[in-house]
Amino acid sequence: MKYFRYTLDDLHKSADKKLFNYITFFAGGGGSSCGYKLAGGEVLFVNEFQQVAMDDYLANFPDTPHHITGDIKDVTGKQIMEMTGLKVGELDLLDGSPPCPPFSMSGTKQKGWGKEKTAYGMKQKNIEDLTWEQIRIAGEMMPKVIVCENVKGLTMEYASEHLARMVNDFEALGYTTVYKVLKGHEHGVPQKRERVFIVSVRNDVLDAINMPFMCVAGEVFPAPESTFVDIRGAIDDLQLNNENKVEAHELVEAMKKSAKWKWMKRLPKNPDRVVSVGDDVVGPWYDKVIRHRAKWGKTIPERKSSFFQSRRVPWNQASHTLSEQGLQTSCSAFASRRRQSVYNQRVCSYYDTTRRLHFYWNTQSEPCKDRTYGCTITDERPCRQYIQ
Repeated sequence: MKYFRYTLDDLHKSADKKLFNYITFFAGGGGSSCGYKLAGGEVLFVNEFQQVAMDDYLANFPDTPHHITGDIKDVTGKQIMEMTGLKVGELDLLDGSPPCPPFSMSGTKQKGWGKEKTAYGMKQKNIEDLTWEQIRIAGEMMPKVIVCENVKGLTMEYASEHLARMVNDFEALGYTTVYKVLKGHEHGVPQKRERVFIVSVRNDVLDAINMPFMCVAGEVFPAPESTFVDIRGAIDDLQLNNENKVEAHELVEAMKKSAKWKWMKRLPKNPDRVVSVGDDVVGPWYDKVIRHRAKWGKTIPERKSSFFQSRRVPWNQASHTLSEQGLQTSCSAFASRRRQSVYNQRVCSYYDTTRRLHFYWNTQSEPCKDRTYGCTITDERPCRQYIQ
């Protein structure tokens, strides 16, 4: 499969077709909207909790007609219909990607449920239940289709009851609901990212197109591709980019100040399999120490495999999941395959001159004035992961 590189112009041209309309919640910088716009979708309304993310969304898509920056709990279907002129049942698609930390396999899982947390400088409580706000608004607007995306962990045993309730409550509104875990590298993305997509189709819509409920899953979810895009196909040419070379040096120097550096520098280069600092450096080091101390009858330390998420991936494979925390320089979760440096996504954000599509994924409560951390797409250079 060839890596498909799209630009802002591609998004605008496709969206101008207005094949369907949609509204989106938990919108971030517009990742989901990229897909809908490429498919010919026209956005009518956007809701996002963080001002910095909404600023990015509107910088990417300044023609967005209506938006509300704030808690989805304070948004109603009536508000949206008054703003957009829609009537009950007229909306084609309602989209939402509720926060994933409560269900992430690398998170605290149920231990973190029902608690108040501070994220991005704002307090949030019961974020594991925000899907029901999407269900509430869906019940008020009755869109033809609802798409809800979350992490694969939602399908695991510790969250299965939560998922079952979501499906039941979508269906109680008069929808047929199906879900499936899709893998990014099987659908044109050079990343082994797994996400569950919950799709609900209004029952009268199914009747109108003569689709039996048992056929919905087979029709709405794409079949996996037989070949996948690897890292080389996506970012190989960035090695020749002078701007990237300059930033690579900057990132290397930052990485050397990290507590991880003493381990990172021992990570094998040009591996023929995925290697991680935890499994291939820290763990073996502790094994050696334990053997030595056991031989001489000394106290044996507890074996550790810290930093297992810091990895090198072979050039002919897709990347492991890119995460917000992993993109921070201090984490160094994505190491270059052949040199002591890391991947990061770092771009200038001069909205008035570059026409860049950018996502603010830093953990600061306010964006940097000169730079922002995120993904970039320009008319000249498509959206790709930083390398060197």
